[in-house]
Amino acid sequence: MKYCAVIPCYNHADTLPKVLDGLPEGLDAIVYDDGSNPPVQKHPRALLIRGEKNLGKSEALKRLFKKADEMGFTHAVSLDADCQHDPRLLPEIVALSQKNPDALIAGVRDFSAEGIPEKRRFMNKFSNFWFRVETSQTLADTQCGYRCYPLGLVKRLKISFGAYAYEAEMLVKTIWAGGRILSVKIPTLYTEKSTASSHYRPFKDTFIISCMNTKLTFQSLLLPKSALKKLAVKK
Repeated sequence: MKYCAVIPCYNHADTLPKVLDGLPEGLDAIVYDDGSNPPVQKHPRALLIRGEKNLGKSEALKRLFKKADEMGFTHAVSLDADCQHDPRLLPEIVALSQKNPDALIAGVRDFSAEGIPEKRRFMNKFSNFWFRVETSQTLADTQCGYRCYPLGLVKRLKISFGAYAYEAEMLVKTIWAGGRILSVKIPTLYTEKSTASSHYRPFKDTFIISCMNTKLTFQSLLLPKSALKKLAVKK
């Protein structure tokens, strides 16, 4: 097994170096600059891929997963460039993945902690509810982007939605495909700056997520598990 860190970045050139400096020694990293202004600067700890225009996080992740696979990595740990995800926890995530190489490892934050923006708390509960409806399983944090993805699993899954729905659909389709999701507790790091610089578009992204949940909910209620597996896996 071979691991790397993948970091989508859009207008976080000021915080990205701190994230990269905090990565464990010897761990390769790939950064996708999703049309940042100013552009992200090269860093000795990471391979930098530049996108000419902003395409959104889902497209950035797709390009990062593709590049990691081409470079021979078997697993990719995704984390944000805004310092909300502590890179020092990466060895713990990798260690759990090494014991469970086929499982998707998801970071889980404590939303009962103080200082959590109420909108984020509500959206997480909302997302967790629909995940439970669509999979009959429970996950305490379905929105955290700090995850370890087996790249073989990523290539197998049939994901239809983009934007912020991409990562949520990935969780549901993992379960439908017969995979496992294991969780790792991580600290909840919200700052005024990180909250203000969020690229979530309230109307457009909420609409896309609602469409995804509507589709997946009807499929999960009407179809047997064998049919759901066919829907989740590429032919």
